[in-house]
Amino acid sequence: MVEFALASIVLVILFGGLVDITRAIHWADVMQSAAREGALRGATFSAGSASNAYLDDTDIKAGVDSELVAGGLPASILQNGVSSCPTVSDGNGNHNPPYASSAFPAAANQPWLYICYSNSGAQDYPVTPATGLAGADLNVVLLLAYGPLTAVIPGPLSGNLGVAANVHVRVQGG
Repeated sequence: MVEFALASIVLVILFGGLVDITRAIHWADVMQSAAREGALRGATFSAGSASNAYLDDTDIKAGVDSELVAGGLPASILQNGVSSCPTVSDGNGNHNPPYASSAFPAAANQPWLYICYSNSGAQDYPVTPATGLAGADLNVVLLLAYGPLTAVIPGPLSGNLGVAANVHVRVQGG
């Protein structure tokens, strides 16, 4: 009985860590799928209207949020207008990971969405529907401070683990 009591503590901790890691991997996959959907929506060119009708923050966010909600995460909070593209910790100019801890949300399990046009750090594309961006870069970034269910997984973000999804696409055009 004593041996089982001692061993069960270790088994419960291991099981809790396994559940947390599985949940974090699932959410990372959902976030990557959501970023991909938003980028695809923004980059699509309509030959009939000769425009990129969905290349704006509202339509890209709608695509991202539909994937997030379907995967069990809350809808994202758009950071365009609050700040520019997320701050990187290694100084790269393409807004690719790794991101600085300050770029992640303070609240656990609430995704933040950054939409960057032409790697300029611009907060929004100035013309809706967008014109003149054929061949330009669109970068959709989702950041989440993953709050584990147990204290088994320590993280750099005040006990949370930073999860990032980043998709670069080339805007299609005529």
